[in-house]
Formats: sequence, structure tokens, C-alpha cells
Amino acid sequence: MKESEFTSLVLPLRDRMFRYAQSLLLSPAEAEDAVHDLLERLWRERGRLEGCRRVDSFVMTAVRNRCLDLLRRQRAAGRRDDAVAGWTERSAAAEADRWEMRELVRRALACLPGRQREVLHLKDIEGYSTREIAGMVGCDEAQVRVILSRARNGLREVLKKMTDDERTARTD
Repeated sequence: MKESEFTSLVLPLRDRMFRYAQSLLLSPAEAEDAVHDLLERLWRERGRLEGCRRVDSFVMTAVRNRCLDLLRRQRAAGRRDDAVAGWTERSAAAEADRWEMRELVRRALACLPGRQREVLHLKDIEGYSTREIAGMVGCDEAQVRVILSRARNGLREVLKKMTDDERTARTD
């Protein structure tokens, strides 16, 4: 694969790769490192991309595999204790309400099991089809739909509980 092909096919996926890595690793810094390392590796091994029909699916599968490897290493080293570790809080006065809602959703997403969080991110945030997700995560389409349904129900329950807890805390 030539440099121009790599630049036009892979580099535009960088933001999507970062968001996906962040949803799996729950840390912007770790996600940035993972994406950077992966882009370097893809550049070195760009010849492997020549036979790919769907470069974006290949790249996103590579992101998933890289993140899962990092998570396994962190668990083995005992560094992954808290489900929401690594999230940094950003605030701006003009966007306080939007930021608060995004944080609430992020925390709720972090409470979901990893597989549900991953599939929900790929479908609802990245916009992949059920078929593409099935190929990326290694299961059939029916299973992806079941995982999505459970993830959305779980997210709904977590958000309801979190907002109820906030209301209770404000009235106390």
C-alpha cells in the first residue's frame, strides 16, 4: 500500500479509532497511546492492508485487539481496579449542562459489562451495522442484537438509578 492510499484510507479513521479505544480503556491518555502505537504498526505493516475489502473494519478490529491486550496486561499487573479509572473531568461554564449529561452517560456506560459497552459504542456512536459488529467482535448477528438490547436496557436502568440518586442527594 502506498503512502497516499494509507493517508486516504487509514488516517481519516483516527478519531473513530480514538473514541472506540477510549470506550474500551476508559482513559483518554491510554486510548491516545494505543491509537498512536497502532497507527505506527499499521504503517510499518501497511502491505497487509492491500488485500482488505473493508479497511475500516480491519482497523477497528485491530483497535479492539490492541485494547483488549492492554486490559489483560493491566489486570495481570493489578492496575485496573475501578471501572471508571482514568476518566478526566473537563468543565466549561458555557457547556456545564451538556458536560454534566455527557459525564452521566460516560459513568453509566462504564458500569456496563465490557462486551455490552463495546457493542453499544460500535453501533450507536460509531454507526457500524450489526453485520460489521458481528465480524469485529467475533459473534453472529443475532447475538449482537441480544447484546445491544441488554446494553440499552442496562444503560437505561443505570441512568435511572444515577438520576434518582442525584435527586435524592439534592433534596437531603
